Amino acid sequence: MSAVRIPALKEHTATFIFLHGLGDSGSGWRFLADEYRKLKVLDHVAFIFPNAPTQKVTLNFGLQMPSWFDIISLDKVETQEDTHGMLESAGRLRRFIDDEIANGIKPERIVIGGFSQGCTISLLTGLTTDVKLGGVVGLSGFIPMRSQISKLHEEKGIKMPFFVGHGTSDPVVKYEYGVFTKQVLESLNIPCEFHEYKGLTHSASPQEINDVLQFLNKQLPDN
Repeated sequence: MSAVRIPALKEHTATFIFLHGLGDSGSGWRFLADEYRKLKVLDHVAFIFPNAPTQKVTLNFGLQMPSWFDIISLDKVETQEDTHGMLESAGRLRRFIDDEIANGIKPERIVIGGFSQGCTISLLTGLTTDVKLGGVVGLSGFIPMRSQISKLHEEKGIKMPFFVGHGTSDPVVKYEYGVFTKQVLESLNIPCEFHEYKGLTHSASPQEINDVLQFLNKQLPDN
């Protein structure tokens, strides 16, 4: 399980694990750590940006690329899902979490997150994990396994804060998928910060990056 790792600048007491989107790599999101380092914040936090395995993606004509799961269509994600691939990648993320816990980081001092495909895996992991984490950050993604997710979550019954961000002009993962994610989380009585970004397409904005920082500051304070 390869990953880009940015160590804490002082005593390591918290960890943020963030998954990239389709066709990207962990290095594509290390700018988050670089930006926060420039601001001289979260020095106690280590950042981990895992790399997805390379596999065929049906949506992209079967081409091989870094992907957390196969995508058949983005028009009807709720009816054509690679549930096996999703659960497999949730297991990968869980192993990163377990490694941090084994290294002495308390579960409540670990926040997971991701963008697009990575968001989907982070949401799934946060809803099905058997340990209470510090929180989940989901950007420009969608909640998977709609017909099963409530039951899967109820089997664990663990709740943690979620941050969900989505651009209103996203042409790839529709804005309404972000709204639906918020609705599902609220139906499960899960604390959810929902942030919409006017005119934002399938990307992250400076405002969103700052909002994520505020969430991390709240969930992973420097003790």
